Amino acid sequence: MTPPSTILSPDRERASAVAWGVLCVLAVVQIGLAVKLLIARNPLDRSIAPVGMPVSPAQPSVVPEIGQIAPQASSISPPPPGALMAAPAVSAPAAPVSSAPPPIGSFQQTGGAPPSAAVISTPAPVPKPAAPTVPPAKSSMPPPGLAPQPAKPDAATTLLRDVNYVVTTAKEIRGAGDMNGALEMLRRADELTPDHPAIIAEMAQTYEQMGVTAKATDNWRRIQLLGATKAGSFFELASRRLSAGPAATATATASIEGEKVLRLGACQAARDFSVSSGERYTLRVPIVRNGSHLVDRNAVNLEVFFFDKVNGTQVAQSIAPEPVETWQSAPVDWSGSTGEETLDVVYHLPALTAAEMQQHGRRSYHGYMLRLYYNNKLQDVAAEPRDLLEFGSAPGAPAGANPLLPPVGR
Repeated sequence: MTPPSTILSPDRERASAVAWGVLCVLAVVQIGLAVKLLIARNPLDRSIAPVGMPVSPAQPSVVPEIGQIAPQASSISPPPPGALMAAPAVSAPAAPVSSAPPPIGSFQQTGGAPPSAAVISTPAPVPKPAAPTVPPAKSSMPPPGLAPQPAKPDAATTLLRDVNYVVTTAKEIRGAGDMNGALEMLRRADELTPDHPAIIAEMAQTYEQMGVTAKATDNWRRIQLLGATKAGSFFELASRRLSAGPAATATATASIEGEKVLRLGACQAARDFSVSSGERYTLRVPIVRNGSHLVDRNAVNLEVFFFDKVNGTQVAQSIAPEPVETWQSAPVDWSGSTGEETLDVVYHLPALTAAEMQQHGRRSYHGYMLRLYYNNKLQDVAAEPRDLLEFGSAPGAPAGANPLLPPVGR
């Protein structure tokens, strides 16, 4: 009997030994990896995913979905032989998320805390843009406890409070034939500065020129009711108009242009700063022909009064020397196309000595008041400040030529 062949026996024993050796090496490697995972405590290792495992993109929520985190195992044991396979050279496309636990090594444990998902980055919250800061609107109401401040008058109201400007402008408007325009301006000025004799007298004269005798008489009576002290020079003018009676008033209405031959234009006082000792002012006085009547230059008379501020509080007639008057052009005959001649009146107050200051007080320029006459009849008045119109009592008609006026050219 032929004995069994033993040629294949050595090969089986050698292959078996090689297989068991490979299994042992793999087991040792797996045990070493498990031990390393248990010992390692570096928090940076948690963000390292195994090679070949796709990293999920950042999710808007910090809570992972079910199935992304493997349940915590009570112990880690090596896998059975043959469970670990070499990773393929080229990774396959990411498969849909499954509920199967991830491979060993994809997560790390730290001190009893549940394992976290592999690198789930949470975007930082974007801060909302702050709303633009709008400053609080200023309230027009005054703060509690404070009285409301009066509104500042506009430029037109300021001009209407200037009596000299109102009277001069009303005369110019009336001279142009616009009676209603002159009356409207005078009424508005009378509301802002009530009971001023210059404004009331101009209204009365405008009504006379319009032929409205009743309203003219009412305005002359208003001036009389003010009294001689408050009405000043206008009290005499109102008395003459009222004492003449209705017939005389009608006659005066027809010949108003003949009676009011001249009027004062807008006067201006300018300081001469070239004078180092004392004060010097030049008062420019335009004298305007009223209508087309011829003017007798020798019948013109002008009274000029300057006033000083005494010790900064009181007002008194100036102690300056007699003013010097000069006509701007010659001859003075009011025959030009404008019917206007201009007179310059110079006020000069020298520096006072200690004795003069003790006697008269500290003095400085305050203002002026003018009275214009023609044939000894009052034609017009002007003052700055306007309260100087009330200076003195009713003036008497000056006799002869005014010594203050320079001789007119022939």
